Amino acid sequence: MITITATVMLFLTVTLGLGGGLYEILVIYPGWKQNVAPLTLREKLHTSGQMLAIKRYWPIVSPAQVLLSVVNIVLALNYKGEARPWLMAAAVTVFVDRVITFSYFIPVMTRVIMQPENIEAPRLQKTVDRWTMLSPIRIVIGLLAWIMLVVALMKF
Repeated sequence: MITITATVMLFLTVTLGLGGGLYEILVIYPGWKQNVAPLTLREKLHTSGQMLAIKRYWPIVSPAQVLLSVVNIVLALNYKGEARPWLMAAAVTVFVDRVITFSYFIPVMTRVIMQPENIEAPRLQKTVDRWTMLSPIRIVIGLLAWIMLVVALMKF
């Protein structure tokens, strides 16, 4: 019972992450990723809604995914049913996605993009272009994990 509950909780956080990520890519990014200038980027981040997402949404969803992915990895190791390989693959996928997020995306956002005043415009634009180009890859990884979680839940 605890394994199913933990899997459902991971599924819900992955769903929230996918929804938030898609919303950012389709709605928020276009408001600040074009014509990046060191003196105006901070204001673009505010008006686009990116700053609110960084401060209010992702600090809840991302750590929850890390915690629940670790819990599900441990539970999958001890689970003997048909769902085990799917649950393990999904939990590891979520964990790896969060490691990538915490090691690249968050530091670049907080150290460079959110503090643009000390960076030359061409370098800042290149950093923003790379960041917004790579960010959708996390949606693909999240979707893969989401599908594996659906299969795992069907096999319980």
